[in-house]
Amino acid sequence: MPSITAYNLHSGPLTVPGGYYSSLIPANQSASFDVPDIDEFLGDTRVAAEVTAGRLRFEYGGKGTAFYTGLVAYGGGAASTTATVTGVAATDIVLATLNASTNAVYVEKAVRTAANTVTITFSADPGASTTVALVVFRP
Repeated sequence: MPSITAYNLHSGPLTVPGGYYSSLIPANQSASFDVPDIDEFLGDTRVAAEVTAGRLRFEYGGKGTAFYTGLVAYGGGAASTTATVTGVAATDIVLATLNASTNAVYVEKAVRTAANTVTITFSADPGASTTVALVVFRP
């Protein structure tokens, strides 16, 4: 069975659910456990919700993995916006792509610019009803 480590990035204790495992992880601590199927465990909607909210990060086999995924909504008006990503570090890899925009623009860059903050820079004002798909990896 593969082993997985869950890191609690939240300020309070979290219960990590799953079809095969459930554990209370204290704030800023981790727990390691075996799961029969990594994809099934990480695909559990309750687990995915904790990852999306930036409260959990997982490692499998000593390798980093995504600890934040989500859509960032932006109403336009300027060529950049910020997103709150709890726990994002300067060494994290940030990937962003336009999910929807009114104007024909592209993402020039997406980087951590401050504690818990990712700044997304566009080639121009993307316009109203813009959404950006954002994924943050910890190597």
